[in-house]
Amino acid sequence: MTTNTAPVMALAWMMALGLPWSSALAQSQLPSLSPVAHTVPHQVLHLSASAQSEVAQDWLVMTLAVQKEGLQATTVQKQLNASLSAALAVASPLAKPGALHVSTGDMNVSPRYGRDGKVNGWTGSAQLVLQGPDAVQIASLATRLQDLVVAQIDWQLSPEQKSTAESRIQAEAVARFQSKAQALTQQFGFAGYTLREVRVNAQEAGDAGNLPRLAMASMDAAPAPLPTLAGKSRVVVNVSGSIVLR
Repeated sequence: MTTNTAPVMALAWMMALGLPWSSALAQSQLPSLSPVAHTVPHQVLHLSASAQSEVAQDWLVMTLAVQKEGLQATTVQKQLNASLSAALAVASPLAKPGALHVSTGDMNVSPRYGRDGKVNGWTGSAQLVLQGPDAVQIASLATRLQDLVVAQIDWQLSPEQKSTAESRIQAEAVARFQSKAQALTQQFGFAGYTLREVRVNAQEAGDAGNLPRLAMASMDAAPAPLPTLAGKSRVVVNVSGSIVLR
């Protein structure tokens, strides 16, 4: 029986000459593959739609603050800690999930400069934040906290109120997006469309007229509860994306 030695001899010569025989041999044994054509979507249309509604604010955020001054930074810090500790001792026992949230806010101590540009003392401030749906309770509690004065009052939507509003407004925004997509499809002379991508974004904008920012001022020994009135927040849901006309 005769053996064909040509491939063996050719392989021996390639090895002797240092040629890339493994790559050449592998390529000679594999069938040639034609490039696969990728389908690129045509007639892509970008569009957006939105819906919004005003929702009654039901969550009060009241920020109280205390300021101290002294010749030493450590002295000022100790005074701030003492004021906060005393306020927390009164407010913390009243805290209840969903009803009253009590937390500390920003605290800072910084140098105070004289006319000669040199440090002549230190000044510091600390915050305590009261949150909840009961404005009367929060305002009354604020008057009981010695050394602390109201620095800012914010009305906003509670998480539950915001979630409920977003779900309702989102459904309206999606319906508007679908209606707009269908109308544009027909106007461009196509029979239908396929949704390619979509993005949904929700945001809340408060009524600035009902979010007073109060200047810090000293309180009387027995001040009356602060009057505060809730406003409305505008909840906006935007739906944007693209469709493929077909």
